Amino acid sequence: MPSFSNKINVIVLLTDLILISVCLITTGIIFKFNGGLHITTLDIVLWTYLITGWYFTSKDNHLYDDFPSNNIVTEVFKTLKNVFLQALFISLFLFVVKYPLYNRTFAFTYVGLLLFFLPLQKMLFKRIYIHFIKKSANRRNILIIGAGNVGKRFYNMIVSKPYLGYNFIGFLDDVPQKLPKGQYLGTIDKLRELLKMNTLIDEIVVALPNTAVAKVTQILKIANNETVRVKIIPDFFHIISSKYGIGMVGGMPIITVRSEPLEEYHWQLMKRLFDLLFTILILIIVCSWLFPLIAIIIKLDSKGPVFFTQLRSGRNNIPFNCIKFRSMVVNQHANAIQATKDDTRLTNVGKFLRVSNLDELPQFFNVLMGDMSVIGPRPHMIRHTEQYSRVVEGYLVRQLLKPGISGWAQVNGHRGETKYVFQMQKRIEYDLVYLENWSLGFDLKIIFLTIWNTVKGDPRAY
Repeated sequence: MPSFSNKINVIVLLTDLILISVCLITTGIIFKFNGGLHITTLDIVLWTYLITGWYFTSKDNHLYDDFPSNNIVTEVFKTLKNVFLQALFISLFLFVVKYPLYNRTFAFTYVGLLLFFLPLQKMLFKRIYIHFIKKSANRRNILIIGAGNVGKRFYNMIVSKPYLGYNFIGFLDDVPQKLPKGQYLGTIDKLRELLKMNTLIDEIVVALPNTAVAKVTQILKIANNETVRVKIIPDFFHIISSKYGIGMVGGMPIITVRSEPLEEYHWQLMKRLFDLLFTILILIIVCSWLFPLIAIIIKLDSKGPVFFTQLRSGRNNIPFNCIKFRSMVVNQHANAIQATKDDTRLTNVGKFLRVSNLDELPQFFNVLMGDMSVIGPRPHMIRHTEQYSRVVEGYLVRQLLKPGISGWAQVNGHRGETKYVFQMQKRIEYDLVYLENWSLGFDLKIIFLTIWNTVKGDPRAY
């Protein structure tokens, strides 16, 4: 990607931060005009809080990761998600800080200005950027070495995305390929000659097999002597996740096969804080009166304990005791056989608890103890973990995360009994999507969908 396309992301971020500051100042002027505008320490604290919040949520939302590659609908949608989080932040601030000028109208005005100006800014910026790319003389001329599948895929990508700022020169490959006229420029040995003849080549992309170490070394030497940048596409990229990562460990480059946001300590901390705050609110507002009521009904309905505790697979495949309200009669198959539709083991109260998901509420205690998260892959019985890990490829990858009370697979209908292997495979696919794309906004979305599915009814809830 051209160098200015990296800079543009920083420019967009800085512009957003300036625009957010202007919206906050404008709101302050509106509400402080009569009393004379003067900046207080509390104003500075609020500004710092909102700016910091925007920066971290935008990073979490990948708002500035690849600005040129995103279409305008994606940009606006991501921006609106961030504005929604700003609304939550300022609402929390007003709840904690009691200050006459900071009221609901103040918050609505600030968020309203953001909703109007930020999407408008994104659309204008996109138009300006595309116009700049089309008119710019700074487009980079690129030569691709390797006309196999990898090289052709890269070529098709840059042709389909002209805003990346590349001009394609042609292919070099030791094996003549069937290419459109003028694209095949010869064998790799002609590289030095080509660079001396064509001084306009800015960049070389190597798309050769990983076994071609000698050829790659040769290409690097020639390119270095001719002052041309080289980038290498690993031939094994098709076997790694699209959310891969590249880093350095002890001076050696490392390719991580999949991105895991929750490997980062600050995101772990944010998720844990969210889990604790959400759990405490639920326990105080809902469970404080609902738990005793459910306990009494369970005891009146059937013999046995109120709670059912089962050993399940946790993070890093370490077992933990998962707590639920008992929904079945006491039976010897509880730890071996999944609940099925019209299961004769279910009590009358148990049927209602499972359909309404109320049987899962005690797992908020698991969240407090740190064994579970509010959102994550659902914990499976030890027996099923052992069974499916042998037949479902990548099954145990889901165990890299803390299990959750609800999850992305569950809100998409992949819950309940798994009669067939493909049903578990689909569940794992959704769990891996969550692992690779976690964000606080993603958790909030799953919480909303969990509530919505409970209200409208889920045919797989039994």
